[in-house]
Order: sequence, then C-alpha cells, then structure tokens
Amino acid sequence: DKGDAALLVNLRTEQMQKPGARRPQQGGSSKASQVRLFICLGTVALLGIITYWNVQFVLERSHRHQAQDGWAGSARPNHRYRGASEVALADLDDVDGDDADLDDIADAAAKEADVPTNADTSAHDVGVSAGGGDCPGDRRPYHTLLTAQSTTYQNWQSRIMYFHWKKQKAAGGPCGEMGGFTRLVAHKKGEPDGLEGEIPSVFVTEYTPAELARFKHFAVMNRPFSVKQMLASPEMMARITEDYIMIAETDHMFLRPLPNLATKEKPVAYNFGYMHASARQQPVIDQIAPGVKWQAVQPIGPSPAILHLDTLRKLTDKWNDYSIALKLNDQADKMFGWVLEMWGYSIAAADLGIVHEVLTRFQCEPGAQSRMTKNYVNEYYIHHYTYGSEYRLDGQPQGVNQIGEWSLDKRHYGGAYPPRNLQAPPDKGHSASNYAPRWLCDAWNEASANIPDWPATKALGTIGWRREAATPAQISASPLASAIVGTKWAWGGVPGLVFGPNGALTTPWSTGKWGILPPSNGSGELIFCDFSNALHNIAFDLDAGTFVSSRVGDGEEVRGSKVQA
Repeated sequence: DKGDAALLVNLRTEQMQKPGARRPQQGGSSKASQVRLFICLGTVALLGIITYWNVQFVLERSHRHQAQDGWAGSARPNHRYRGASEVALADLDDVDGDDADLDDIADAAAKEADVPTNADTSAHDVGVSAGGGDCPGDRRPYHTLLTAQSTTYQNWQSRIMYFHWKKQKAAGGPCGEMGGFTRLVAHKKGEPDGLEGEIPSVFVTEYTPAELARFKHFAVMNRPFSVKQMLASPEMMARITEDYIMIAETDHMFLRPLPNLATKEKPVAYNFGYMHASARQQPVIDQIAPGVKWQAVQPIGPSPAILHLDTLRKLTDKWNDYSIALKLNDQADKMFGWVLEMWGYSIAAADLGIVHEVLTRFQCEPGAQSRMTKNYVNEYYIHHYTYGSEYRLDGQPQGVNQIGEWSLDKRHYGGAYPPRNLQAPPDKGHSASNYAPRWLCDAWNEASANIPDWPATKALGTIGWRREAATPAQISASPLASAIVGTKWAWGGVPGLVFGPNGALTTPWSTGKWGILPPSNGSGELIFCDFSNALHNIAFDLDAGTFVSSRVGDGEEVRGSKVQA
C-alpha cells in the first residue's frame, strides 16, 4: 500500500545519503531501479494478500467441530470432545456487509410480506396464544418447531429451551410474532415420552438401530426424516395455524423476543462460518445435485431459520434425500463430517433456487474466548451453546480444547440432568469481562429452579470436570493430600488401593491417577480417584480412617477404610 511504498523510498534515500553509498547510475540504469521498486511494491502487496487469506483460513478453521452433536461422546481426560477452538465473535454485520440492523430487517420484511387475510389468530392446542383482534394487521406470526430426539441429553435441553422460549414470548406481548410451539420428537415408533404434558409435542418414528448403522450411527439424520413425516400428517399439521415456521434446536436459548425476519419469498437463516462453500466441494455437489454450482450454496443449515410453510414443503424432500445421499457417499461424509445434514439442506435450497437472507446476528455461539458484554442479549436473538465455556479458577480461559477447572458444557450431561444451583464462573480475570457464560449459567439455574419435577442428579456441577494428577507442589500445599500420599486403603473391603507420589494410583484392578478437586458450592476439599474408565470423587474422614467415594454420573457410592501398616 502507500505506506509501504513510502517506507521503501525513505529507506532507499537514507542509504544513498550515507558516506560511500553507491549512487544510481544515469540513463538506462534508472529503468532498472524502477523495475526493482515495482518488484518490491508488488511483493509487499502479494504478502498482504497472502496474510489476509491466511487469517481468514485460520478464523474459519477455528469454528470447526469434530464431534457429532446428536449425543454426548467420550473424551480423553481434560480434553474437549471436539477439536474446536472457541468462537471469537466480532462481526455484527449481516453477510452482505450492509450493516443492516435486524430490527430494520424485521420492519422491512413486514412491509414486503403478503399479509394473510384469513389467518387463524385464535389460541390452539399447543397452549400458547396466537394474538388477538387488536394486533396490527401486518403481524406475521410464526410457529416454532423444536426438532429433537427423546434422550436424556436432549430432554433436559428441551425443557430449558421451552422455559426460556415461553419467557421471551410473554415478553413480546400478545401481539408479538412468536406464535405456537411444537416439539417434534423422533421416538421409537412414535410413542409419547412423558414430556408432552409440559411441552407441546408430537411424535414420529425414529430410525431403527439397524437403519442408523447404515448411516454410521449419525442420529441427526432423524431431523429431516421427522419433518418429512410431520408434513405428511394432516393431524400434526392441523396444530400449525401460522404461515411461517421457525426451526429451532434443543440447545437454543432465546435472549429476547424474536420477530419474523422472513418474508414469503425470502427465508432467513444463520451464517455458519464453517460452511462457506468453495470449488473444493464442487465434485461432491456434482454427484448429489448435478447442475448446482458451489457459488449458489449458502453457508446455512435448517436451524435457526424462519421460512414460509410453502417453502418448507418445497425443500423437505430434497433436504432429506440429499442428506442420505451425502451420508452414503464416502467422499462427502469425510468432507462434511458432523455438519453433513446441514449441507444437505443448503444444497437442496440451491438446487431449488431458494435464496435465504443470511444473517450473522440471528444467533451467537460464544465460549470462554469470547468477550460478550451484558448488551449482547440485545444484539442477538439466540444463544446457541454448542461450545463449552472453560475457565481456570483465576478467571482466565483454560485453553483450546481443554476442559476447564470451571466448566459449563452440555456434553457433560449425556446420561444425567445437570444439577440445580450451578456455581457461577469466576468473577475475575477474562471471565469478568465475558458475560455470555454467566448469563447461560444463570439461565440454566433459573429454568431448573422453576421446573417443579427437575430430577435429582448425581452429576457434577461446574467444578470437578478437569482432573489432573497431583503434582508434588500441590500435594505439599494440601493437608489432605499430604496425609494420604503413600497410604494404603481397602476399596469396598478389597485391599490394594495405594495413593502414590505424583498422583499415581494403584488399585486391585488397574492403575490410574489421583488428584485434588477445588471446593465447590461450599463443599470442602475432595480427592478424585480415576481408574478403569470411571471417575470417582472421594470424601475422607482422616480421623476415622474411612472414605466415601461417589462415582461421577450415577452417584454410586463405595466405602473404604485405611489399611494399617
């Protein structure tokens, strides 16, 4: 650029002014000097371009997950279940770069939309109001469709999601555009699962284990399959009196009332930074949807999205068919990974010529590396907690792909509900300037406290998930650890448990590690004892020479006693 050019000229001038410096030759040699200068300027420009695209590449890669989000996975200790960095959210503009505010988009959409003259605005059997006769004539309510499976993991998320959806619907008032709500559940052969009394729900057939095996156990394939079944059922569709559908996920938390951002001709969807197509995807697209060019494939998935019901009907068959075709294509499966079904949706939309308004402020996906002020709840509509928030107790981020000393991650609760009254993140360091994890923790606590039959759980809260073998320095600083190092104990009456130096653990069955857990919600210091692929938290009574171990996850207790030397 101009600054770099001026710097090069100044450096060259300084060199010529030095005693003994060679002067440029006259005549034809001046052309050579100009050529050299142009080469330098060109090199600087080229380096700038390369640097820019390297930064873009790193930012895009930083968004990528490696784990499927349909169920909780297993992990190496202290490492995330996916290979993703935290998301740093800075771009508050829409993807077209016109700096349009979402509220302005909502106003424009209302003006452009075809307002139905005979829309049914009466309350229906989903238990929510669709507005009244005093509402503006250009009101365009939409129906929220929560796609889910009936698993412990998704059930507790669904209950929290619906609690906060109701809260924001009420905040929007009787004339808000958040209309009805249906939880669309893939469950066995369509049997109810017990939550239908709390959350308005319909049930469809889910893929059998044998069918899922064909899809390499990729349970997200149930989403387009579920929507296809719902659209084919007159009974289920009778529940939906709105002309628009908002497709939501179980880990979506509504931050504020969401207006209808779509029009009949223009659906809206979120801009996923890790889904921008390129020429690299063209060979796969050619196999699935011949004639579709990668430039037409938008960086979107089916959720969050708002679209007219006619558009959803038009899209669903190809969304389902293309998702299956992609999953059964080894090249596509390897290329698209856990977002494959989202690519099925975006390729189907491109094939049908359905162009979405792509918005970055539809939702946010913050983690520990973000810096979200309290005002973020007014800048976005949905908090998507797809990333865990991982902090050290000093308030600094734990690090990329690391489980934190303070950890809030949905994947901890694959087989059990999160407990009530989760401990808030540290109120210091980076954590004090990042409001999103604190809001999310408070939102989980608010929902669990106000859902009367939230089940008791033996799962850990936000402390105790990071488990590092005790170091000599940690042992010497802890009276409890100092007292047990080198001692022998019986585990459930079976001798052979030895707390060795450096956190080494010997058991009658295998080796493992032990370490120190920080206090949590007023509890005293605990010792963890991990072996045979199970995690155990131990409370000692040194005076009595006994301990009680509680297994993480199911809370199974084992008692132990000290073996006298």
